[in-house]
Amino acid sequence: MYCYELYGLKVQSNIEFPQLLAIDEFSEDSAEIEMLMENNTINSDSDEARQDQKKGYGLTENGGWFYNQAGYFDIKTENDKTTIRCAKYSDVDESIVRSFFLGNCVALGMTQRNKIVLHGSTLLMGDKTILICGNSGSGKSTTAMALIEKGAKLIADDISVIDVETADGCAYAYPAFPEQKLCRDAVEYNHIDVEKLSYVNEDRDKFSYIRKEVFENKKKKVDGMIAIRTVEGTNEEVSIRKIDGADKVNAITDKFFLNWLYGHGLELHPKEMMKCFALAGQIDIWDVSRTCDGDTRVKLVNSILDVLKD
Repeated sequence: MYCYELYGLKVQSNIEFPQLLAIDEFSEDSAEIEMLMENNTINSDSDEARQDQKKGYGLTENGGWFYNQAGYFDIKTENDKTTIRCAKYSDVDESIVRSFFLGNCVALGMTQRNKIVLHGSTLLMGDKTILICGNSGSGKSTTAMALIEKGAKLIADDISVIDVETADGCAYAYPAFPEQKLCRDAVEYNHIDVEKLSYVNEDRDKFSYIRKEVFENKKKKVDGMIAIRTVEGTNEEVSIRKIDGADKVNAITDKFFLNWLYGHGLELHPKEMMKCFALAGQIDIWDVSRTCDGDTRVKLVNSILDVLKD
């Protein structure tokens, strides 16, 4: 068995995750285990496999499940322990399964644990911890990459997990692992050698980029959030404005990683909502819009750096 730390939890797994941070082993019966990941293999040609090549999902009282091109996944949280199990199709590479484990599976598990799970990166920029959030295709990963090149440290990529701690009432972001997932155009734009990257094929043309040299492995109090969205236009325009009041809470809930599941079986519990109010009350949030046509990367990064100077 392999032992790791992920988003502040002690994780045990029967498969290796090279991108995760290893910790000392502990016994299988240990109460220290907060998340268990198990992978098994089923025959790709069997009757129960492939499920007619369809995809599906469902939610239960304590968890959820889904099946896709990689296999069948089941996520359950009981008594402060999250268990993630996968029945992998035999002809699917294990790296693909790892990607789903560390994506939707962990996101649902952390949501079940009443954490705030946002779609975006967490960066340490000087003495400020900033969330760079946005929907798929908004440019958040490319923006995070550019900010790292300007000196920021990576705390989490793609999935940011925040919790409001009872000890001091402050909202903290927890470290994930030293990896960024980059789309092909971001790899090419930054002149990264594709041959040195691992390909991640999860219905998207993405690559795994290990960032151990810029990773910050400590939880940090959150200071701000950049919420990126795209608008129609071809003028390479970027607009940024600070938002207040209810708009801040809406910006947070709109960037939930599993936003598409709310209203389709996943409920926003009062405890989770109160944490969103607490987060909104403690941080500055900027709404950033960029035109979807044209190259706005430089303008976007410079606009973010300008507002964070204040």
